[in-house]
Amino acid sequence: MKRLLSILLVIVLAFSIVACNSKDATNENVPQDSSQSVENSADEAKESTEERILKIDGDNLGYPSVYTVSSKGRGYLLTSYIFDTLTWKDETGIVPLIAKEWKVSNDNKTWTFYLNENAKFTDGKELTSEDVKFSFEYIKEHPYQWVSVSPVKEVRVIDKYTVEIELNDIYAPFITDIAGNVPIMPKHIWENVTEPEKFNTEDAVIGSGPLKLVQYDKEAGSYIFSANENYFLGKPVIDKLIISASNNPKEALENGELNGANNIKYGEAKQLKEAGKFKVIEGPGFWVGRLYFNFAVEEFNIKEFRQALYYGIDRDEYVTKALKGGADPGNPGHIHPKSEWYYKDVKSYEYNPEKSKELLSNLGMKDTNSDGILEYKDKELKYELIASEGDIPQTEMLKKYMNDIGIDLEVKALDSKSVDSMIKEGKFTLALSGHGSFGGDPVLLQRFVSSPSSGSTPEITTQGGANWSNEEFNRIFEEQLKELDKDKRYNQVARLQEIIAEELPTLTLNYRKITFAYDDNIFDGWFFTKDGVAIAVPTVQNKLVFIKGTWNK
Repeated sequence: MKRLLSILLVIVLAFSIVACNSKDATNENVPQDSSQSVENSADEAKESTEERILKIDGDNLGYPSVYTVSSKGRGYLLTSYIFDTLTWKDETGIVPLIAKEWKVSNDNKTWTFYLNENAKFTDGKELTSEDVKFSFEYIKEHPYQWVSVSPVKEVRVIDKYTVEIELNDIYAPFITDIAGNVPIMPKHIWENVTEPEKFNTEDAVIGSGPLKLVQYDKEAGSYIFSANENYFLGKPVIDKLIISASNNPKEALENGELNGANNIKYGEAKQLKEAGKFKVIEGPGFWVGRLYFNFAVEEFNIKEFRQALYYGIDRDEYVTKALKGGADPGNPGHIHPKSEWYYKDVKSYEYNPEKSKELLSNLGMKDTNSDGILEYKDKELKYELIASEGDIPQTEMLKKYMNDIGIDLEVKALDSKSVDSMIKEGKFTLALSGHGSFGGDPVLLQRFVSSPSSGSTPEITTQGGANWSNEEFNRIFEEQLKELDKDKRYNQVARLQEIIAEELPTLTLNYRKITFAYDDNIFDGWFFTKDGVAIAVPTVQNKLVFIKGTWNK
């Protein structure tokens, strides 16, 4: 037994010597400070396990599924994180998304899309041509607030990853405004959904986009998204996105509670930029503030009356004082001066209250009792102006401008949802409001078309009740939708702007400047999308930033 134990002891000692020699060789060039090695290991472990959480401010926009989210532009953005479209846009213009490539027939009426074979829904199911066909047909049956598919005649499945879309006629903005806006929904989930506006379960947010909804807090209006690690364009560079409301975005950004601020005031964004602690980017203000007319009011149908009101508003002073320099003055032709479709040679309306009074007097509008308010057909020119509670500075200035030319405005401040609803239903006299969906293709001028149109513009910016009508405008609008020669189409759109500037179906007051402040030490790569996300949503929150951006923390 003793001999056996001795043999075993020798063997153990031999292995120990070999192991020590091996260890010395392996660590030949490694520092021998064991505490430093432990610290490095801990840092590496922390780095590999620490979540990359991006925090930005936002609004409560409802459940982020296709039919349950808010009609505001940022509502569309939330759903775009979850649902992809055939095409998309980045800072340079149109880019492939679900469709890796496409072609159009010689008659420009049939588009063939070749899908990315790696695209999958977040429940693991493949995204195929059947889902594309289903989505277009579902939206035709259940109208979608962000795009109309009325120009589409038929969608045909050619094979698993090839789909053909035939149009009723040539439609110039098809590739951006329809192919780039129809969310592709999983057929296996949505085919049995008969009331999409009530569909708000977990299945309602299964899509193929770069992010997945983890939580929506209805009371707080906050959202938590996680990365879709199997996204076909690559794994997102963040692990989570948290969007929450903030009463003071500037302070929250400075305190580290936010990494990016959307709702920051223009002046505050300038302060941060000058201080040099945060990056601030400014994009084209494809957001318009305008005065709406209810054309059921007799005198509102008189072109010269509307012109008199516009001459009476000092738009330069308006944006400087009421909006603290956070906007550019409105253009009578409505289209933003930074748009490639802008036409500058339209009728101008420099501030001229004397011209306003002259026009009103020529219409027989007189102050017969010397109370400062004009009368027309035995009725004083007194009107109710509805506006959002946050727009009081603007309404105060408008009230003064109108009072100076003999018109009395009674301002009624409401919450923004009520204002939007009353405009849409035509339950107002005058309304001050604004919206995005303003840049991009001139199909957005469809909001002024009074006859049935083949355009694809959603109804989110359309007013109800009695509207302005102009047959020449209606005709040219339809013609330019079919014009593929860009120079010819520009000339047609220029004429539309001339008509708007002459007729003034709305008074375009300002274009809000869009700013975004952020901490580039956390995350960088934000950009403004050319012509705005989807149907011209002016923002840096393009979902591609979560793929192309850089996490720096």
